[in-house]
Amino acid sequence: MSDLTADYVVVGGGLAGCVLASRLSQNGKEVILLEAGPDPTDNPATEFFLSGLTLQGGELDYAYPSDPVPTTANRVHHLSAGKALGGGTVINFGGWLRGDAADYDEWAEVAGDKRWSYEGLKPWFVKSEHFYDSSADPQEHGFDGPMYVTSVSAAEGGQRKYPLRETVKSAWAELGVPHNRDRKNGASVGLNEMHENCNQHGKRQPSNVVYPLNQVKVFTNAPVYRATFDGTKATGVELVDGRKVVARKEVIISAGAYQTPKILMLSGIGPTADLAQHGIPLVCESPYVGQNLHDHYAIHLAFRVRDPSLGYAFGSAAFQKPALLKGLPWDWIANQPLPGGILSKHQHETKPGWEKRNVFEVLTAYVVPGIPGIPIDGTHIATSTMLLLPTSRGTVTIRSSSPTDLPRVQPNYLSTQLDRDSLVHATRTAVKALTATENLKPVVEGESPPVKEGLEGLTPLTVDTSDEAILERLQRTGEQHQHSGGTAAMGKVVDGEGKVLGVTGLRIADASIIPVPLGGHPQATLYAMAEQLASMVLGDS
Repeated sequence: MSDLTADYVVVGGGLAGCVLASRLSQNGKEVILLEAGPDPTDNPATEFFLSGLTLQGGELDYAYPSDPVPTTANRVHHLSAGKALGGGTVINFGGWLRGDAADYDEWAEVAGDKRWSYEGLKPWFVKSEHFYDSSADPQEHGFDGPMYVTSVSAAEGGQRKYPLRETVKSAWAELGVPHNRDRKNGASVGLNEMHENCNQHGKRQPSNVVYPLNQVKVFTNAPVYRATFDGTKATGVELVDGRKVVARKEVIISAGAYQTPKILMLSGIGPTADLAQHGIPLVCESPYVGQNLHDHYAIHLAFRVRDPSLGYAFGSAAFQKPALLKGLPWDWIANQPLPGGILSKHQHETKPGWEKRNVFEVLTAYVVPGIPGIPIDGTHIATSTMLLLPTSRGTVTIRSSSPTDLPRVQPNYLSTQLDRDSLVHATRTAVKALTATENLKPVVEGESPPVKEGLEGLTPLTVDTSDEAILERLQRTGEQHQHSGGTAAMGKVVDGEGKVLGVTGLRIADASIIPVPLGGHPQATLYAMAEQLASMVLGDS
């Protein structure tokens, strides 16, 4: 590492960090980008999403161990986060789904800044996209952005249409869930087709490739210890190996929902008592650092097909059409609000308008996503049932003053009765759609519970399974969907432009600043967020 001074020092070369570094450098700013992980360019598993299934828990995944979670059978969860240049965009599954407009409007309300409403973010959604459908509304989608976005059915020249596509669509229609084709005005309730950010050849588009870094000084395998200060003005950063990097204008931390609060606290910004406990000199008291951790908790279910020879699932000898193997084998996502019966029991936990909010999603996949004991041999299709608007909140803190210690994470999944009731209802809905509709009953024989040591006693879920048994399954087998955020929340830790409150020269640009859970899958939102933050940084300069 030669010249250790730049206008901007960006900590974390993940999704947002690469966008910020790229946009600033394109506008004539000198930028140093520091990434703790390696450059994954030569790893062939990162090229396609299907091969990327092997990356979970590997060398490019932090897989942070949580504290045992009492509300999920006291299990330790391993929390995925990309440990490489490109961050999560190197190990994710390519879903490109915005949240509902109401989700962003709540973000803007909590942050006190309309720029984070759906209308405020819309220009940045448009800027980031190269949308596949030229007939789409140009007010809603972009056609000149860097990120190529396609629907599953339009990929591979329209050849990637899975055998159960129309059957699944009709099954959801039986349950009163209509196809929401155009998602007008940001409304995502209903049956949505999966959109992906794969290129025209079905390949992954990591942020460090799509947003060019050729004018950025990029340093990989360069973990950061803390930000450095002159009084309350950030002057640069110190690396774990002791080297110092100087920022003439700003330090921008983009290290993610787990590492960003850790770096803040090691820098002297955080809850006073926590810093004092570890002997860290206080730069600025910020009691909400590491609080408000939110994530999407989900359950994966496997459904046994009656006749595997029909080629409905990945692994079957008949499931060999090349186009079906580009991207993950999936197509539909059903977004739904809660029924009135559940909402009426939780009036004190919800806000006006919740009867229209998308609280959960059910995704249909034709490959089993690593469910223990379930073979990937064409005998099973699967669902992922995910809680979009959890009310449970967790925490991230530090274990010591050492920069090499992992952050301490307590996610507190399913810690509110509303979350438990919501996900029990959502799981029952998924089971009903797959096993009790006229369209899918002839296809699906039943649900197959996971099988491994520690999961003894689980029985197949049916529409008549008790709430208690569904909740037990959720607690014993559910897991995070790698959509964490909120630990340096806008309105509490940073302002509406990501600037850390109480200091100068320090900004946060990653999911940690998003103060409320959002529906959809986060990368579409994070690209738009990063584009807007880049414009704010440039505006200040």
